[in-house]
Amino acid sequence: MHVWLNGRLLPSHEATISVFDRGFLFGDGVYEVVRFFNGMPIGMGLHTARLARSLSLTHIIGFDAQQLREICRALLEANQLTNASVYMQVSRGSAATRTHMPTKGMVPTVFACASACGAIEELEKPTTAACAVVVDRRWHHCNIKSTALLGNLLPMFESADQGAEEAILIRDGLVSEGTSTNVFAVVRGQLVTPPVETDPPILNGVMRIRLLEACAQAGVSCTVRPITESELAGASEIILTASRRMFSSVTTLNGNIVGGGTVGPIAKRANAALVARLRAECSMTSLGACASPPILAS
Repeated sequence: MHVWLNGRLLPSHEATISVFDRGFLFGDGVYEVVRFFNGMPIGMGLHTARLARSLSLTHIIGFDAQQLREICRALLEANQLTNASVYMQVSRGSAATRTHMPTKGMVPTVFACASACGAIEELEKPTTAACAVVVDRRWHHCNIKSTALLGNLLPMFESADQGAEEAILIRDGLVSEGTSTNVFAVVRGQLVTPPVETDPPILNGVMRIRLLEACAQAGVSCTVRPITESELAGASEIILTASRRMFSSVTTLNGNIVGGGTVGPIAKRANAALVARLRAECSMTSLGACASPPILAS
């Protein structure tokens, strides 16, 4: 496997980062994950804009988020992938020693890798998931896609102890999001999803945006409003979205069957609408040309 590190492609076993890198020592970095079908990116403009916003909010300077597109292309070509996801991480960089306050003039560490994923045809039938409700104890800047994910990992351990693969987080009696997903629910026959511009905010996932667009285009009514914990517990259907997972129907919550324990009717319509939306996007978008050929380490 070839990875991208600080401006060049090289075999993963040759990629090294300083032990004083702030991403390693402090989780002082941001990241993005972009999904590709047949070599075409989903929501590249959204990912680029969110990466730029995360860099700005964390005061990480020295890397242009617009490079995401070219780095993705280089990785897919080097690894001969078409159906894939690309992970990019930008840390603040490294210094000569460990200090809490970063020194001026630090050069960001830019790392990215690609891994194979399923083709778009595999989305035709939604996957299912078991979830557990966990109290949201994370920090108040969840709109930043930070690499410091311990606050997300701990609820995952807690949900795993309950036999679940994902935790749906509750803050002040309201659904926020999953540890790595956005949440939709069917409450009294209406598909709803929490707003992202709350206090504190949640992450506006690219697949969340695409599903909202797809539902609007397909005539599947979806309302953006707060969801209470009791509404979630009584929901007839629950849906998770994410760039890696894409779309899943929750069949159990806290060990209790959701709906009939299968993919519900609204989830089927929403998933079909999303797949159609993604197919249309894949036929219209392309990565475009690289500014220069990728550099492979010898």
